Amino acid sequence: MKNVFVILMMVLFTVGCSSKKRVAEEKNEPAVQYRDDFRSVSATAKKKFLSEMKANDASASVLILTKGFKGGKVTVANEKKSLYSGIPISNLSTGIAGYITINNTVDTKITDDISKVEVVIDAANANKYKFIYVMKDASRLGNPYVITYSNTLRPLK
Repeated sequence: MKNVFVILMMVLFTVGCSSKKRVAEEKNEPAVQYRDDFRSVSATAKKKFLSEMKANDASASVLILTKGFKGGKVTVANEKKSLYSGIPISNLSTGIAGYITINNTVDTKITDDISKVEVVIDAANANKYKFIYVMKDASRLGNPYVITYSNTLRPLK
């Protein structure tokens, strides 16, 4: 009888102490950051880069694809035209997959064939910032994109 009581107490203890797993909610919106606190290039290098990209106008911003792009087809388009269609691969040493100039007065859509997710860079935010960094984080459930708006150009090489 004593052994039955001890076994019953052990069973109740193990059942009562088990942790419950929560179902993770899928996020349909990308993570958005506004940062200027990272390492930047010099002012002359920034000016030279903007000239090369033809992004000196107030209506132009540079979209920089960073970490997480592993060879899936990516399309960048706005309501006027398609801006980019290709297969970017993130450079392991620099973390950069590519960069293009976008018109920051209209919404820009980025679609990815691997994740089947579309992310929109809205004109209201893009108009305030010169550089828009887009990263794919495969560990995020739902929408894998992380968008960072900044006026600071990170070193690209």
